[in-house]
Amino acid sequence: MQSLIPARGPPPWRSLPFIVLLALFMAPAESAAAHDKPYWLALRTNHFSLARREAALSLALEASTLLGSTDPELRDGVAYEALVAWVYEEPRLDAAGLEQLRTTLVHNAKRGLGEDENDGLFLRSFSMLALSVLAATDLKRPFLNQAQFDELVDVACAELGGERDLRGYVGGKGWGHATAHTADLLKFLARNHWLKAAQQRRIVEAVAERLRTAGQVFVWGEDSRLAATLASLARRADADPAPFDAWFKRIAEEHQAVWSGAFEPPRYVALQTQLNALNALGADLSADTGTAAAIETALRTLRARAH
Repeated sequence: MQSLIPARGPPPWRSLPFIVLLALFMAPAESAAAHDKPYWLALRTNHFSLARREAALSLALEASTLLGSTDPELRDGVAYEALVAWVYEEPRLDAAGLEQLRTTLVHNAKRGLGEDENDGLFLRSFSMLALSVLAATDLKRPFLNQAQFDELVDVACAELGGERDLRGYVGGKGWGHATAHTADLLKFLARNHWLKAAQQRRIVEAVAERLRTAGQVFVWGEDSRLAATLASLARRADADPAPFDAWFKRIAEEHQAVWSGAFEPPRYVALQTQLNALNALGADLSADTGTAAAIETALRTLRARAH
């Protein structure tokens, strides 16, 4: 009769290939500890207040994964709002926790960048929006150092130029809005004391290139959000008008080219997308003084020539 006792031999895990073993030991714990949607909805009902025993950092990191959800209620109305509450409104994270969250969001903002339209858009886009909350927080309660700040400028400019999924509102899934959310991050970075002159130029050029190459006229408010970024730069005490002047000169040349010879719709779209954002910028700067007023005057001259 066959024995019910297993024959002796190596433990089952020893027969696994090394690479599988490594994956098993290095894989993060399954989301058995993760919370379900009713838990998050209850948190929202309670205005995201936490009991002492609840670790804010672990919940914030969990919320950061929900930013990629295709459920707009969970993504926009819960995960993002939770991060706003715990990072900006009623801070629950120390500097180390903020840095861990920042690193996680930066990683997620890069995932799938350059891919065609797919659901990966939501994690990238809402990670950028969450990073804008960190950037806004740093203006009130500084925690970034120069290297950390520089990385945020890098990732924002890379996202602005490299994102191919420019959907604004996605039926059934809510806001995609990668361009607008990246503009929100850049707006706060543009106000920061860490910003270097070279980074001012880089941001202006990144915004101009996004508008020029979008291949569409933005209809979901992206142009006004990009204009807010430009206004933040123009209002700095050390604002550099040179990159604005260079951009305005190029637009004047593009305008002349559009109306010379055969009409080419793509060139017109590229021109009009830029002008729409600059119209919003002009409205933002209309009551300003100093360097911002000088930029607005140059912009008014451009608009007179391009209309």
